[in-house]
Amino acid sequence: MDEFPPDVPPQPLLRHELSERSGVNAETLRFYEKAGVLQPARLANGYRQYHESDLKRLKLIQRAVGLGFGLEEVKGWLEGDQEGLGKGLEILEQKQQDLEKLRKNLKKRLRNS
Repeated sequence: MDEFPPDVPPQPLLRHELSERSGVNAETLRFYEKAGVLQPARLANGYRQYHESDLKRLKLIQRAVGLGFGLEEVKGWLEGDQEGLGKGLEILEQKQQDLEKLRKNLKKRLRNS
């Protein structure tokens, strides 16, 4: 449902719609906006207007935060901070290696029990 035919542009989303589609509550969306990682457009009535790109951005933010990265790090990545991107990639690669070691250890323990 996230893909649209080329001739049908996606419709803008209001905060409650983005919240529903993403599973992220409105309070967290406001927090992300204050932190500078989400920057919605404003309508004449003051309502925030989000787009599909904001939904994708939000998914990236949630994934990164869930993996232990801070919002300042994520903000740097989103702004194209090459050094920050490189450090983030190094951290992810180390986490991946650590997870693989843990996976092997748990598999071994499961076989031996």
